[in-house]
Amino acid sequence: MATQLTKLQDRAAAVAAMLDDLSRVEDRSAEQVSQIDSLSVESEQLEKDLAREHAISEKIQSLRGKVAASAKPVEIAAVQAPALASSERSFSGKARHFRSSSDAEACGRWIRGYVLNRAEDKAWYERNVEARALSPTDNNKGGVFIPDTFAATVIRLVESFGAFPAQANNLQMTSDTLYIPRRTGGNTAIHTAANAETTATDMATDNVMLSAKEVRVATRVPNQLIDDSAIDLAGLVAEEFALAIAQRIDEDGFIGTGTSTYGGIRGIQYKFENETLTAGIHDSSQTAVTALTVDDFLTAVSKAPTYATQSPTCGWYCTPQMHALAMQSLALGGSGALAMEVIEGARRPTFLGWPVFFNNVMRKTATAGQLVSLFGDMKRSSHYALRRSVAVRASTDRYIEFDQTYFQATVAYDCVTSDVGDASTAGPVVAVVL
Repeated sequence: MATQLTKLQDRAAAVAAMLDDLSRVEDRSAEQVSQIDSLSVESEQLEKDLAREHAISEKIQSLRGKVAASAKPVEIAAVQAPALASSERSFSGKARHFRSSSDAEACGRWIRGYVLNRAEDKAWYERNVEARALSPTDNNKGGVFIPDTFAATVIRLVESFGAFPAQANNLQMTSDTLYIPRRTGGNTAIHTAANAETTATDMATDNVMLSAKEVRVATRVPNQLIDDSAIDLAGLVAEEFALAIAQRIDEDGFIGTGTSTYGGIRGIQYKFENETLTAGIHDSSQTAVTALTVDDFLTAVSKAPTYATQSPTCGWYCTPQMHALAMQSLALGGSGALAMEVIEGARRPTFLGWPVFFNNVMRKTATAGQLVSLFGDMKRSSHYALRRSVAVRASTDRYIEFDQTYFQATVAYDCVTSDVGDASTAGPVVAVVL
């Protein structure tokens, strides 16, 4: 659930947008004038409510700072750097997912102290980690803010495990709805005789809308691990959440069918297989992926517009399996391959001069009418927008019979593929299909 401050901020942004739209109308109707008056009254009340909620947040921050300053020290060794409690086993080695073991320990202590309400770890965290202001976008148990290092680690792992955020255009949503202006047509230059009137033409634009969808992920952690090591605890929770979130984002962005399973999102593969995008599709008419020829892929390249092929982020998009079956076999079968290339393979996969970007959710093999590979610039066709970062809750009761703690995380984002052409004009991404 969103906090009261978040709801007020979202509503204030919406009111401001509506007032901005109405202010641009020159000949306003009586209904529009009445709407402006109503929105103005609401905006005044919103300003008062926002000021009250900000004051509450500042008071909470002040009180927590005073509590942290007066907290009695727990019975652990008095050292300047963060130290492990005497009941913990020591950690040796390198933290797998965090930038340092101290970051991992701080996040593990935060989980045990604030999420699981363990007083010793809470006191450790307040003593060793700098207090920060409350954030209205964080929404976990008791309203406790998530450490920057934990949220940043999960998001970084999502970007490492997930292909769609890395390959699409990345945006940050400041409200639950985001509109991106899009140019759909330009002015027209017209030959005009001397002393003749100039014919004016207009540039055409519209908006691409992104609407945040909430996704939840949960995992169970043995209580023995929670007691043993804060570092291992933080690493396990971060990895599990990141893997699940990354897979969900990739499935939504690449293969989403528009059903509730994918949050209503239609992925780019689905669009090419189910919408009329014939200008950007090369139908190879082959009966198997292994029967594809270099000419099939070159024909797809020829359909892509120049602005896409000349982009520094242009490339091929497919699964590793499809690359091996359709592209690598053609590359190795061609003349001029060096022995070391055949033995070791390319250090960075490329095909026909463009890089190959992998994902693990598109087609791994294909039958008639199904997509083999995409080509072009996905940063121009598809968008990934993050609305709310990771928020964590926990329960020590649900799986008590297994001596496990239940962790749940929520995140909000949207994936939109807006530009893939139509029946007469190819978009920034084209496709090869059987």
